[in-house]
Amino acid sequence: MPKLVGVLYTLCMDFDAFLKKRPEIFPEVLQKDLKNYYLPFAQKLIDLKKSKDSSDGLIIGVSAIQGAGKTTQGEIMEILLTQLGYTVVSLSIDDHYLTHEQLNKLREKDPRFVRRGVTHDIALAIKNLTDLKNMTDGMEVKIPVYDKGAFEGDGDRVGWKTVAKKSDFIFYDGWMLGARRVEDESVFESGLPALDSPEHIQFAKDINKKLDEYLLVWDLIDFMNVLYVPNYQISLDWRDQAEEALRAKGKGMSKEEIREFVYYFWRSVHPAIQIKNLADDAIHTQQVVIINDDHSIKEMLYQL
Repeated sequence: MPKLVGVLYTLCMDFDAFLKKRPEIFPEVLQKDLKNYYLPFAQKLIDLKKSKDSSDGLIIGVSAIQGAGKTTQGEIMEILLTQLGYTVVSLSIDDHYLTHEQLNKLREKDPRFVRRGVTHDIALAIKNLTDLKNMTDGMEVKIPVYDKGAFEGDGDRVGWKTVAKKSDFIFYDGWMLGARRVEDESVFESGLPALDSPEHIQFAKDINKKLDEYLLVWDLIDFMNVLYVPNYQISLDWRDQAEEALRAKGKGMSKEEIREFVYYFWRSVHPAIQIKNLADDAIHTQQVVIINDDHSIKEMLYQL
C-alpha cells in the first residue's frame, strides 16, 4: 500500500473532470475514499494481476443493487488504474440483456416477465468476457450497446461498440451479478417485501432455479466485489430521488410505479436473500463494501 499512498495527492488532481461531472461528490470525501478504499482496492487488484503471471485480463465482478453506486465506483477505479499505468475496460451485465424481440418471444412462453429482470443472453456474455480476457494484439471484441429507454422503457439492443485494445482489468458490473440459487426455498415465504402473494412467491422460486444458468458466467470472474447495502429498502428512496427531476418535467415514475418497478427486480433476485448470501459467501466473494443510506462507504471487508 505505501507505494500507492505516496501518489494520493497527485491522483486527486486527475479527478478534476470527474468532479465537475459529479458535483454531488465533494473533493474532500473523494480524497478520503481514495485513501481508505480505492487505493487499497487497486493495490489488491494489481497484486492479484501480478500473481497470475499471465497476460490474460483480470475480470472484476462488481455486484450491487440498483442505485448503490456501481457506475460511480467503476468510473473512479478506471481513472485510478489508468493513471497507475494499467489498461481498463468496463461493461455491465445490462449490456447482455436479450433483444426486445427475444424478450417478447420469452413472454409468449412466460408472460410473467413483464420487465427485463433475469433475461440475459448468457452465451453472448460468456463469449464477450472470454474474448476480452484472452484478447491478443490485432483482435477486436464487439460489445452490445443496450438502451433501457427503447420501446418506452422496455429496452433493446441498439448497436455494438468495439474494444480494440487489450485490457489488464475488465470490470463487469450488475444488479444481480454473482447471484446463486438458494437451496432452502422456504425463505421466499418469510414475508419479505415484494414477496407478497402466492404468485409472486412462485415467480421468485422459479427465477431462483434459473440462476443456475448463470454459473458459467460467474465462473469467469477472478475477483468479486460486493457493494452491500444492509438497508436495501433505501433503494426505493434513491429511485424516487432520481425520478423527481423527471416528474418536474412531466415525465418519470410515480412513487407507486417505482415501488412496482423495484419490487419486480426484488422478486427476481432479492437483496435479502441471494444478494445477502453473496455478501456472506467467503468462497465466491473476495471483497464486501458496506454502503450507507447516503451512498457513502462505511467499511471494506475482505473475504480472502
